Amino acid sequence: MKMGVTYTDHARMRMKQRDIAEEDIEMVLSSPNSAFSSFGGRKRLRKTIGDKMLEVVFVKENDQTVVVTAYWLEGD
Repeated sequence: MKMGVTYTDHARMRMKQRDIAEEDIEMVLSSPNSAFSSFGGRKRLRKTIGDKMLEVVFVKENDQTVVVTAYWLEGD
């Protein structure tokens, strides 16, 4: 069963600006390297993709995963 993932307008705008594909986000959601809690019931997941680390911020609403934003973390 495919997970129900939706994207806020903000997330879509940031994905376009940051060259992040839906496939990248779904990879992070399905098999993250690490997970963190955030404010307002949000969660943050991280996964290394290639030589970069992608962080996805999302919230669960009913059976939907609502992606709030996503960004590449800077290296050391």
